[in-house]
Amino acid sequence: MADEHDQDQAHTDSEAAGKQRSLAKVLIQVIGFAASIAALGWAVKMALTEENRAQLENLQNASAGQVMALVGLSFSSVAINGLIFWVVIRPVHRIRATDVISTNAIATLLAYLPFKLSLVARIAIHRKRDGVPVLTIGAWFAAIGVLMLAVLGPMALVSFVLQDVSLLWWVGVVGSVAIGVGAVIVMARVFYGERGVRRIASVGMLRGWTEKESFARLHAGFDMIACPWSSSWAGILRMLDVLAFAGRFVVAAAVLGLPISGSDALLLGSVYFLIGVFSPFGMLGTREAGTIGAAALFGVSSVAIGDGGEGPIAAAVVFITAVETVVNLGCAGFGVAWLRVSPGKRVLDDLVE
Repeated sequence: MADEHDQDQAHTDSEAAGKQRSLAKVLIQVIGFAASIAALGWAVKMALTEENRAQLENLQNASAGQVMALVGLSFSSVAINGLIFWVVIRPVHRIRATDVISTNAIATLLAYLPFKLSLVARIAIHRKRDGVPVLTIGAWFAAIGVLMLAVLGPMALVSFVLQDVSLLWWVGVVGSVAIGVGAVIVMARVFYGERGVRRIASVGMLRGWTEKESFARLHAGFDMIACPWSSSWAGILRMLDVLAFAGRFVVAAAVLGLPISGSDALLLGSVYFLIGVFSPFGMLGTREAGTIGAAALFGVSSVAIGDGGEGPIAAAVVFITAVETVVNLGCAGFGVAWLRVSPGKRVLDDLVE
C-alpha cells in the first residue's frame, strides 16, 4: 500500500510540475508578445518623429508603379516561400503547389502572433489534410533549414568581403551558393535511399533504430536534400526571396525620398527576414525594432537626402511592415478560401471548431 501511495504521489507531483511548466511557457509567450507590441510601438514612434515628417509626406506622392512594386515584392515572399516548401518535399510526398502556397499564406499571417501558431497551423494542415506524418514534417522543416543556411551563409560571406553590390558580387554570390548547395546535396546523397540506410545501420548502436518506422519518416529528410532538382530550385528561390526583401527596402526608401545603396538594402532586408524567421514571440514588432537597431549598429540608421541632410530609415521599416501586413491578410484570406474549396480533408473546419 505504501508503494502504491508513493506512486500516486509521484504521479500527482509530476502532473503538478507539468502544469507549472505549461503555465510558465504561456506566461513567457504572453510577456514576450507584450514586449513585441511595445517594440512595435517604439518603432512607429521613431518613424513618426519630427525629423521624419518630410519623408512621410512623400507617401501621398508615391506613384502607382512604386506601390504596386512594393505590393508585388511582399506577395512574392509568400509565393516564393510556399514554392520552397513545395519543391523540398516533392521527392518524397506529392502535394499540389497551390495547396502548399495557400498553407504558407495562412502560416505567414499567423507568424505575427505568439505561441508558435504558424508552426502549429502548418503541421495540422499538412498532417490532417495532406497526410504527411509528423516526423516527416519535422524532417521537411529541417531540410528547408539546412538549405537556407547553404544559401544565406555564402551570401553573407560574399557581402562581408565585397561590401558592395556589383557584378563581382553577383558572380561571387551565385558561385558560392552553387558550391554551398552542391556540397549539401553531396553530403545528403551519402545517407539517402536504401544504401544510406545501410550505411547508418553499420553503426552498431543505430542498427535497431533504422528498422523502426520513425526512422524511415525522419530519414526522408536526406531524400529531400539529396534530390538535385529540389535542392537546386530551393536554393534559387531562397536567393530570390532575399533579393525580394532587399528590393522592398529599395522601393520603400525611394517612395520616402531616402535613397539607399544596394548593399545596405541587402543587409537590412536580410536582418528583417531572419528576425521574422527566428523570433520566438511572433515577428510583429521584433522585426521592426530589431531592424532599426541593426541599422544603427551597422551605420545605416540614416541616409543622405541632399543638401547635407539625412533621413532616418525607421520610416521605411514601418512602411514596409504596413504594406506587408495588408498583403499577408489578403493572401491568408485567399489561402483559407482555396483550402476550403479544393479537394482534401476539411482540416480548416476542424481547426476552427
